[in-house]
Amino acid sequence: MEKVGWGLFSLVIAVLLVSTFSNNGSTVKQTQLFKQKEFGLIDTYKSWENFANEMNISKRNSKIQDFELVVSKNNKIHSLKFNVIEESTKGFFLYQYKQCITCETKEENKVTIVKDSVDSWSGYSKLIDAKDFFRDLQLVKESQRGKSKYEYNLLRSSGRYDETGLEGIYYALNGSTFSEIKPPTNKQYYVAFNIQMVGNEYSDDFSSNADNTKTFLVSEYELKKYD
Repeated sequence: MEKVGWGLFSLVIAVLLVSTFSNNGSTVKQTQLFKQKEFGLIDTYKSWENFANEMNISKRNSKIQDFELVVSKNNKIHSLKFNVIEESTKGFFLYQYKQCITCETKEENKVTIVKDSVDSWSGYSKLIDAKDFFRDLQLVKESQRGKSKYEYNLLRSSGRYDETGLEGIYYALNGSTFSEIKPPTNKQYYVAFNIQMVGNEYSDDFSSNADNTKTFLVSEYELKKYD
């Protein structure tokens, strides 16, 4: 009787565990954001709209977080990862996207999208709207066409309305074009939604400095001083 009872107990626990994790870390439709490797031919805004439609993600209630895109000098996409946070009537959905298009193994080359659900997301309101982000990314791409001297470039953004005081060149978005602005001194920083472009001779281990970094302020911004 003891063995039967323990077996029944184990079965109940297993069922509860499956119920607990069935909506967390689950895989969903594995859809590419960018359908081709040639970044120069891609319209990032239209790609996002198509991706959201295929994944059934709300285009009005979605934000972008921790975006990283590595592109080679000949405009080929090397790797891409980002998070989409979608607000719904049931809470929030987190989509974690990862793909390394030119990595060595087939497993790395596959698109991996994992979906999780959470009840709340404290920083949601401080993140950039997905539609605005991919529109701005397209403008950054167009403004920098053929201007990089590095073998690889990392386009990255935290997605947050955040402080940035990196060394390098700064641009501010005016309408649909970027204008160069004065970089902050070592006692200053900008606060804005921003996209950073960092150059490197290799496809990983990016480190920003005054020579290889460009920062694009894609929203209204403030120049502040450290206390």
